[in-house]
Amino acid sequence: MSYNSAEELNLNEQIHQIIYLIKNRNDYTNAARIMIENSLSIETLKSRTLKITQMEFAKLADSIIESRG
Repeated sequence: MSYNSAEELNLNEQIHQIIYLIKNRNDYTNAARIMIENSLSIETLKSRTLKITQMEFAKLADSIIESRG
């Protein structure tokens, strides 16, 4: 049996929140906020899920750029 560290569980929860916001709420602004606040890269998100499409990644990236600018 493998145990995840608290840090790993927290990362998984953040990723689930981001996926939920994108898929269920179409809320890229708050998904981008979570990414920025937790210093998550698009690459990290991409490596941990197959649920987000290329178009959704593009919209998320645009929201991240907009919120930083």
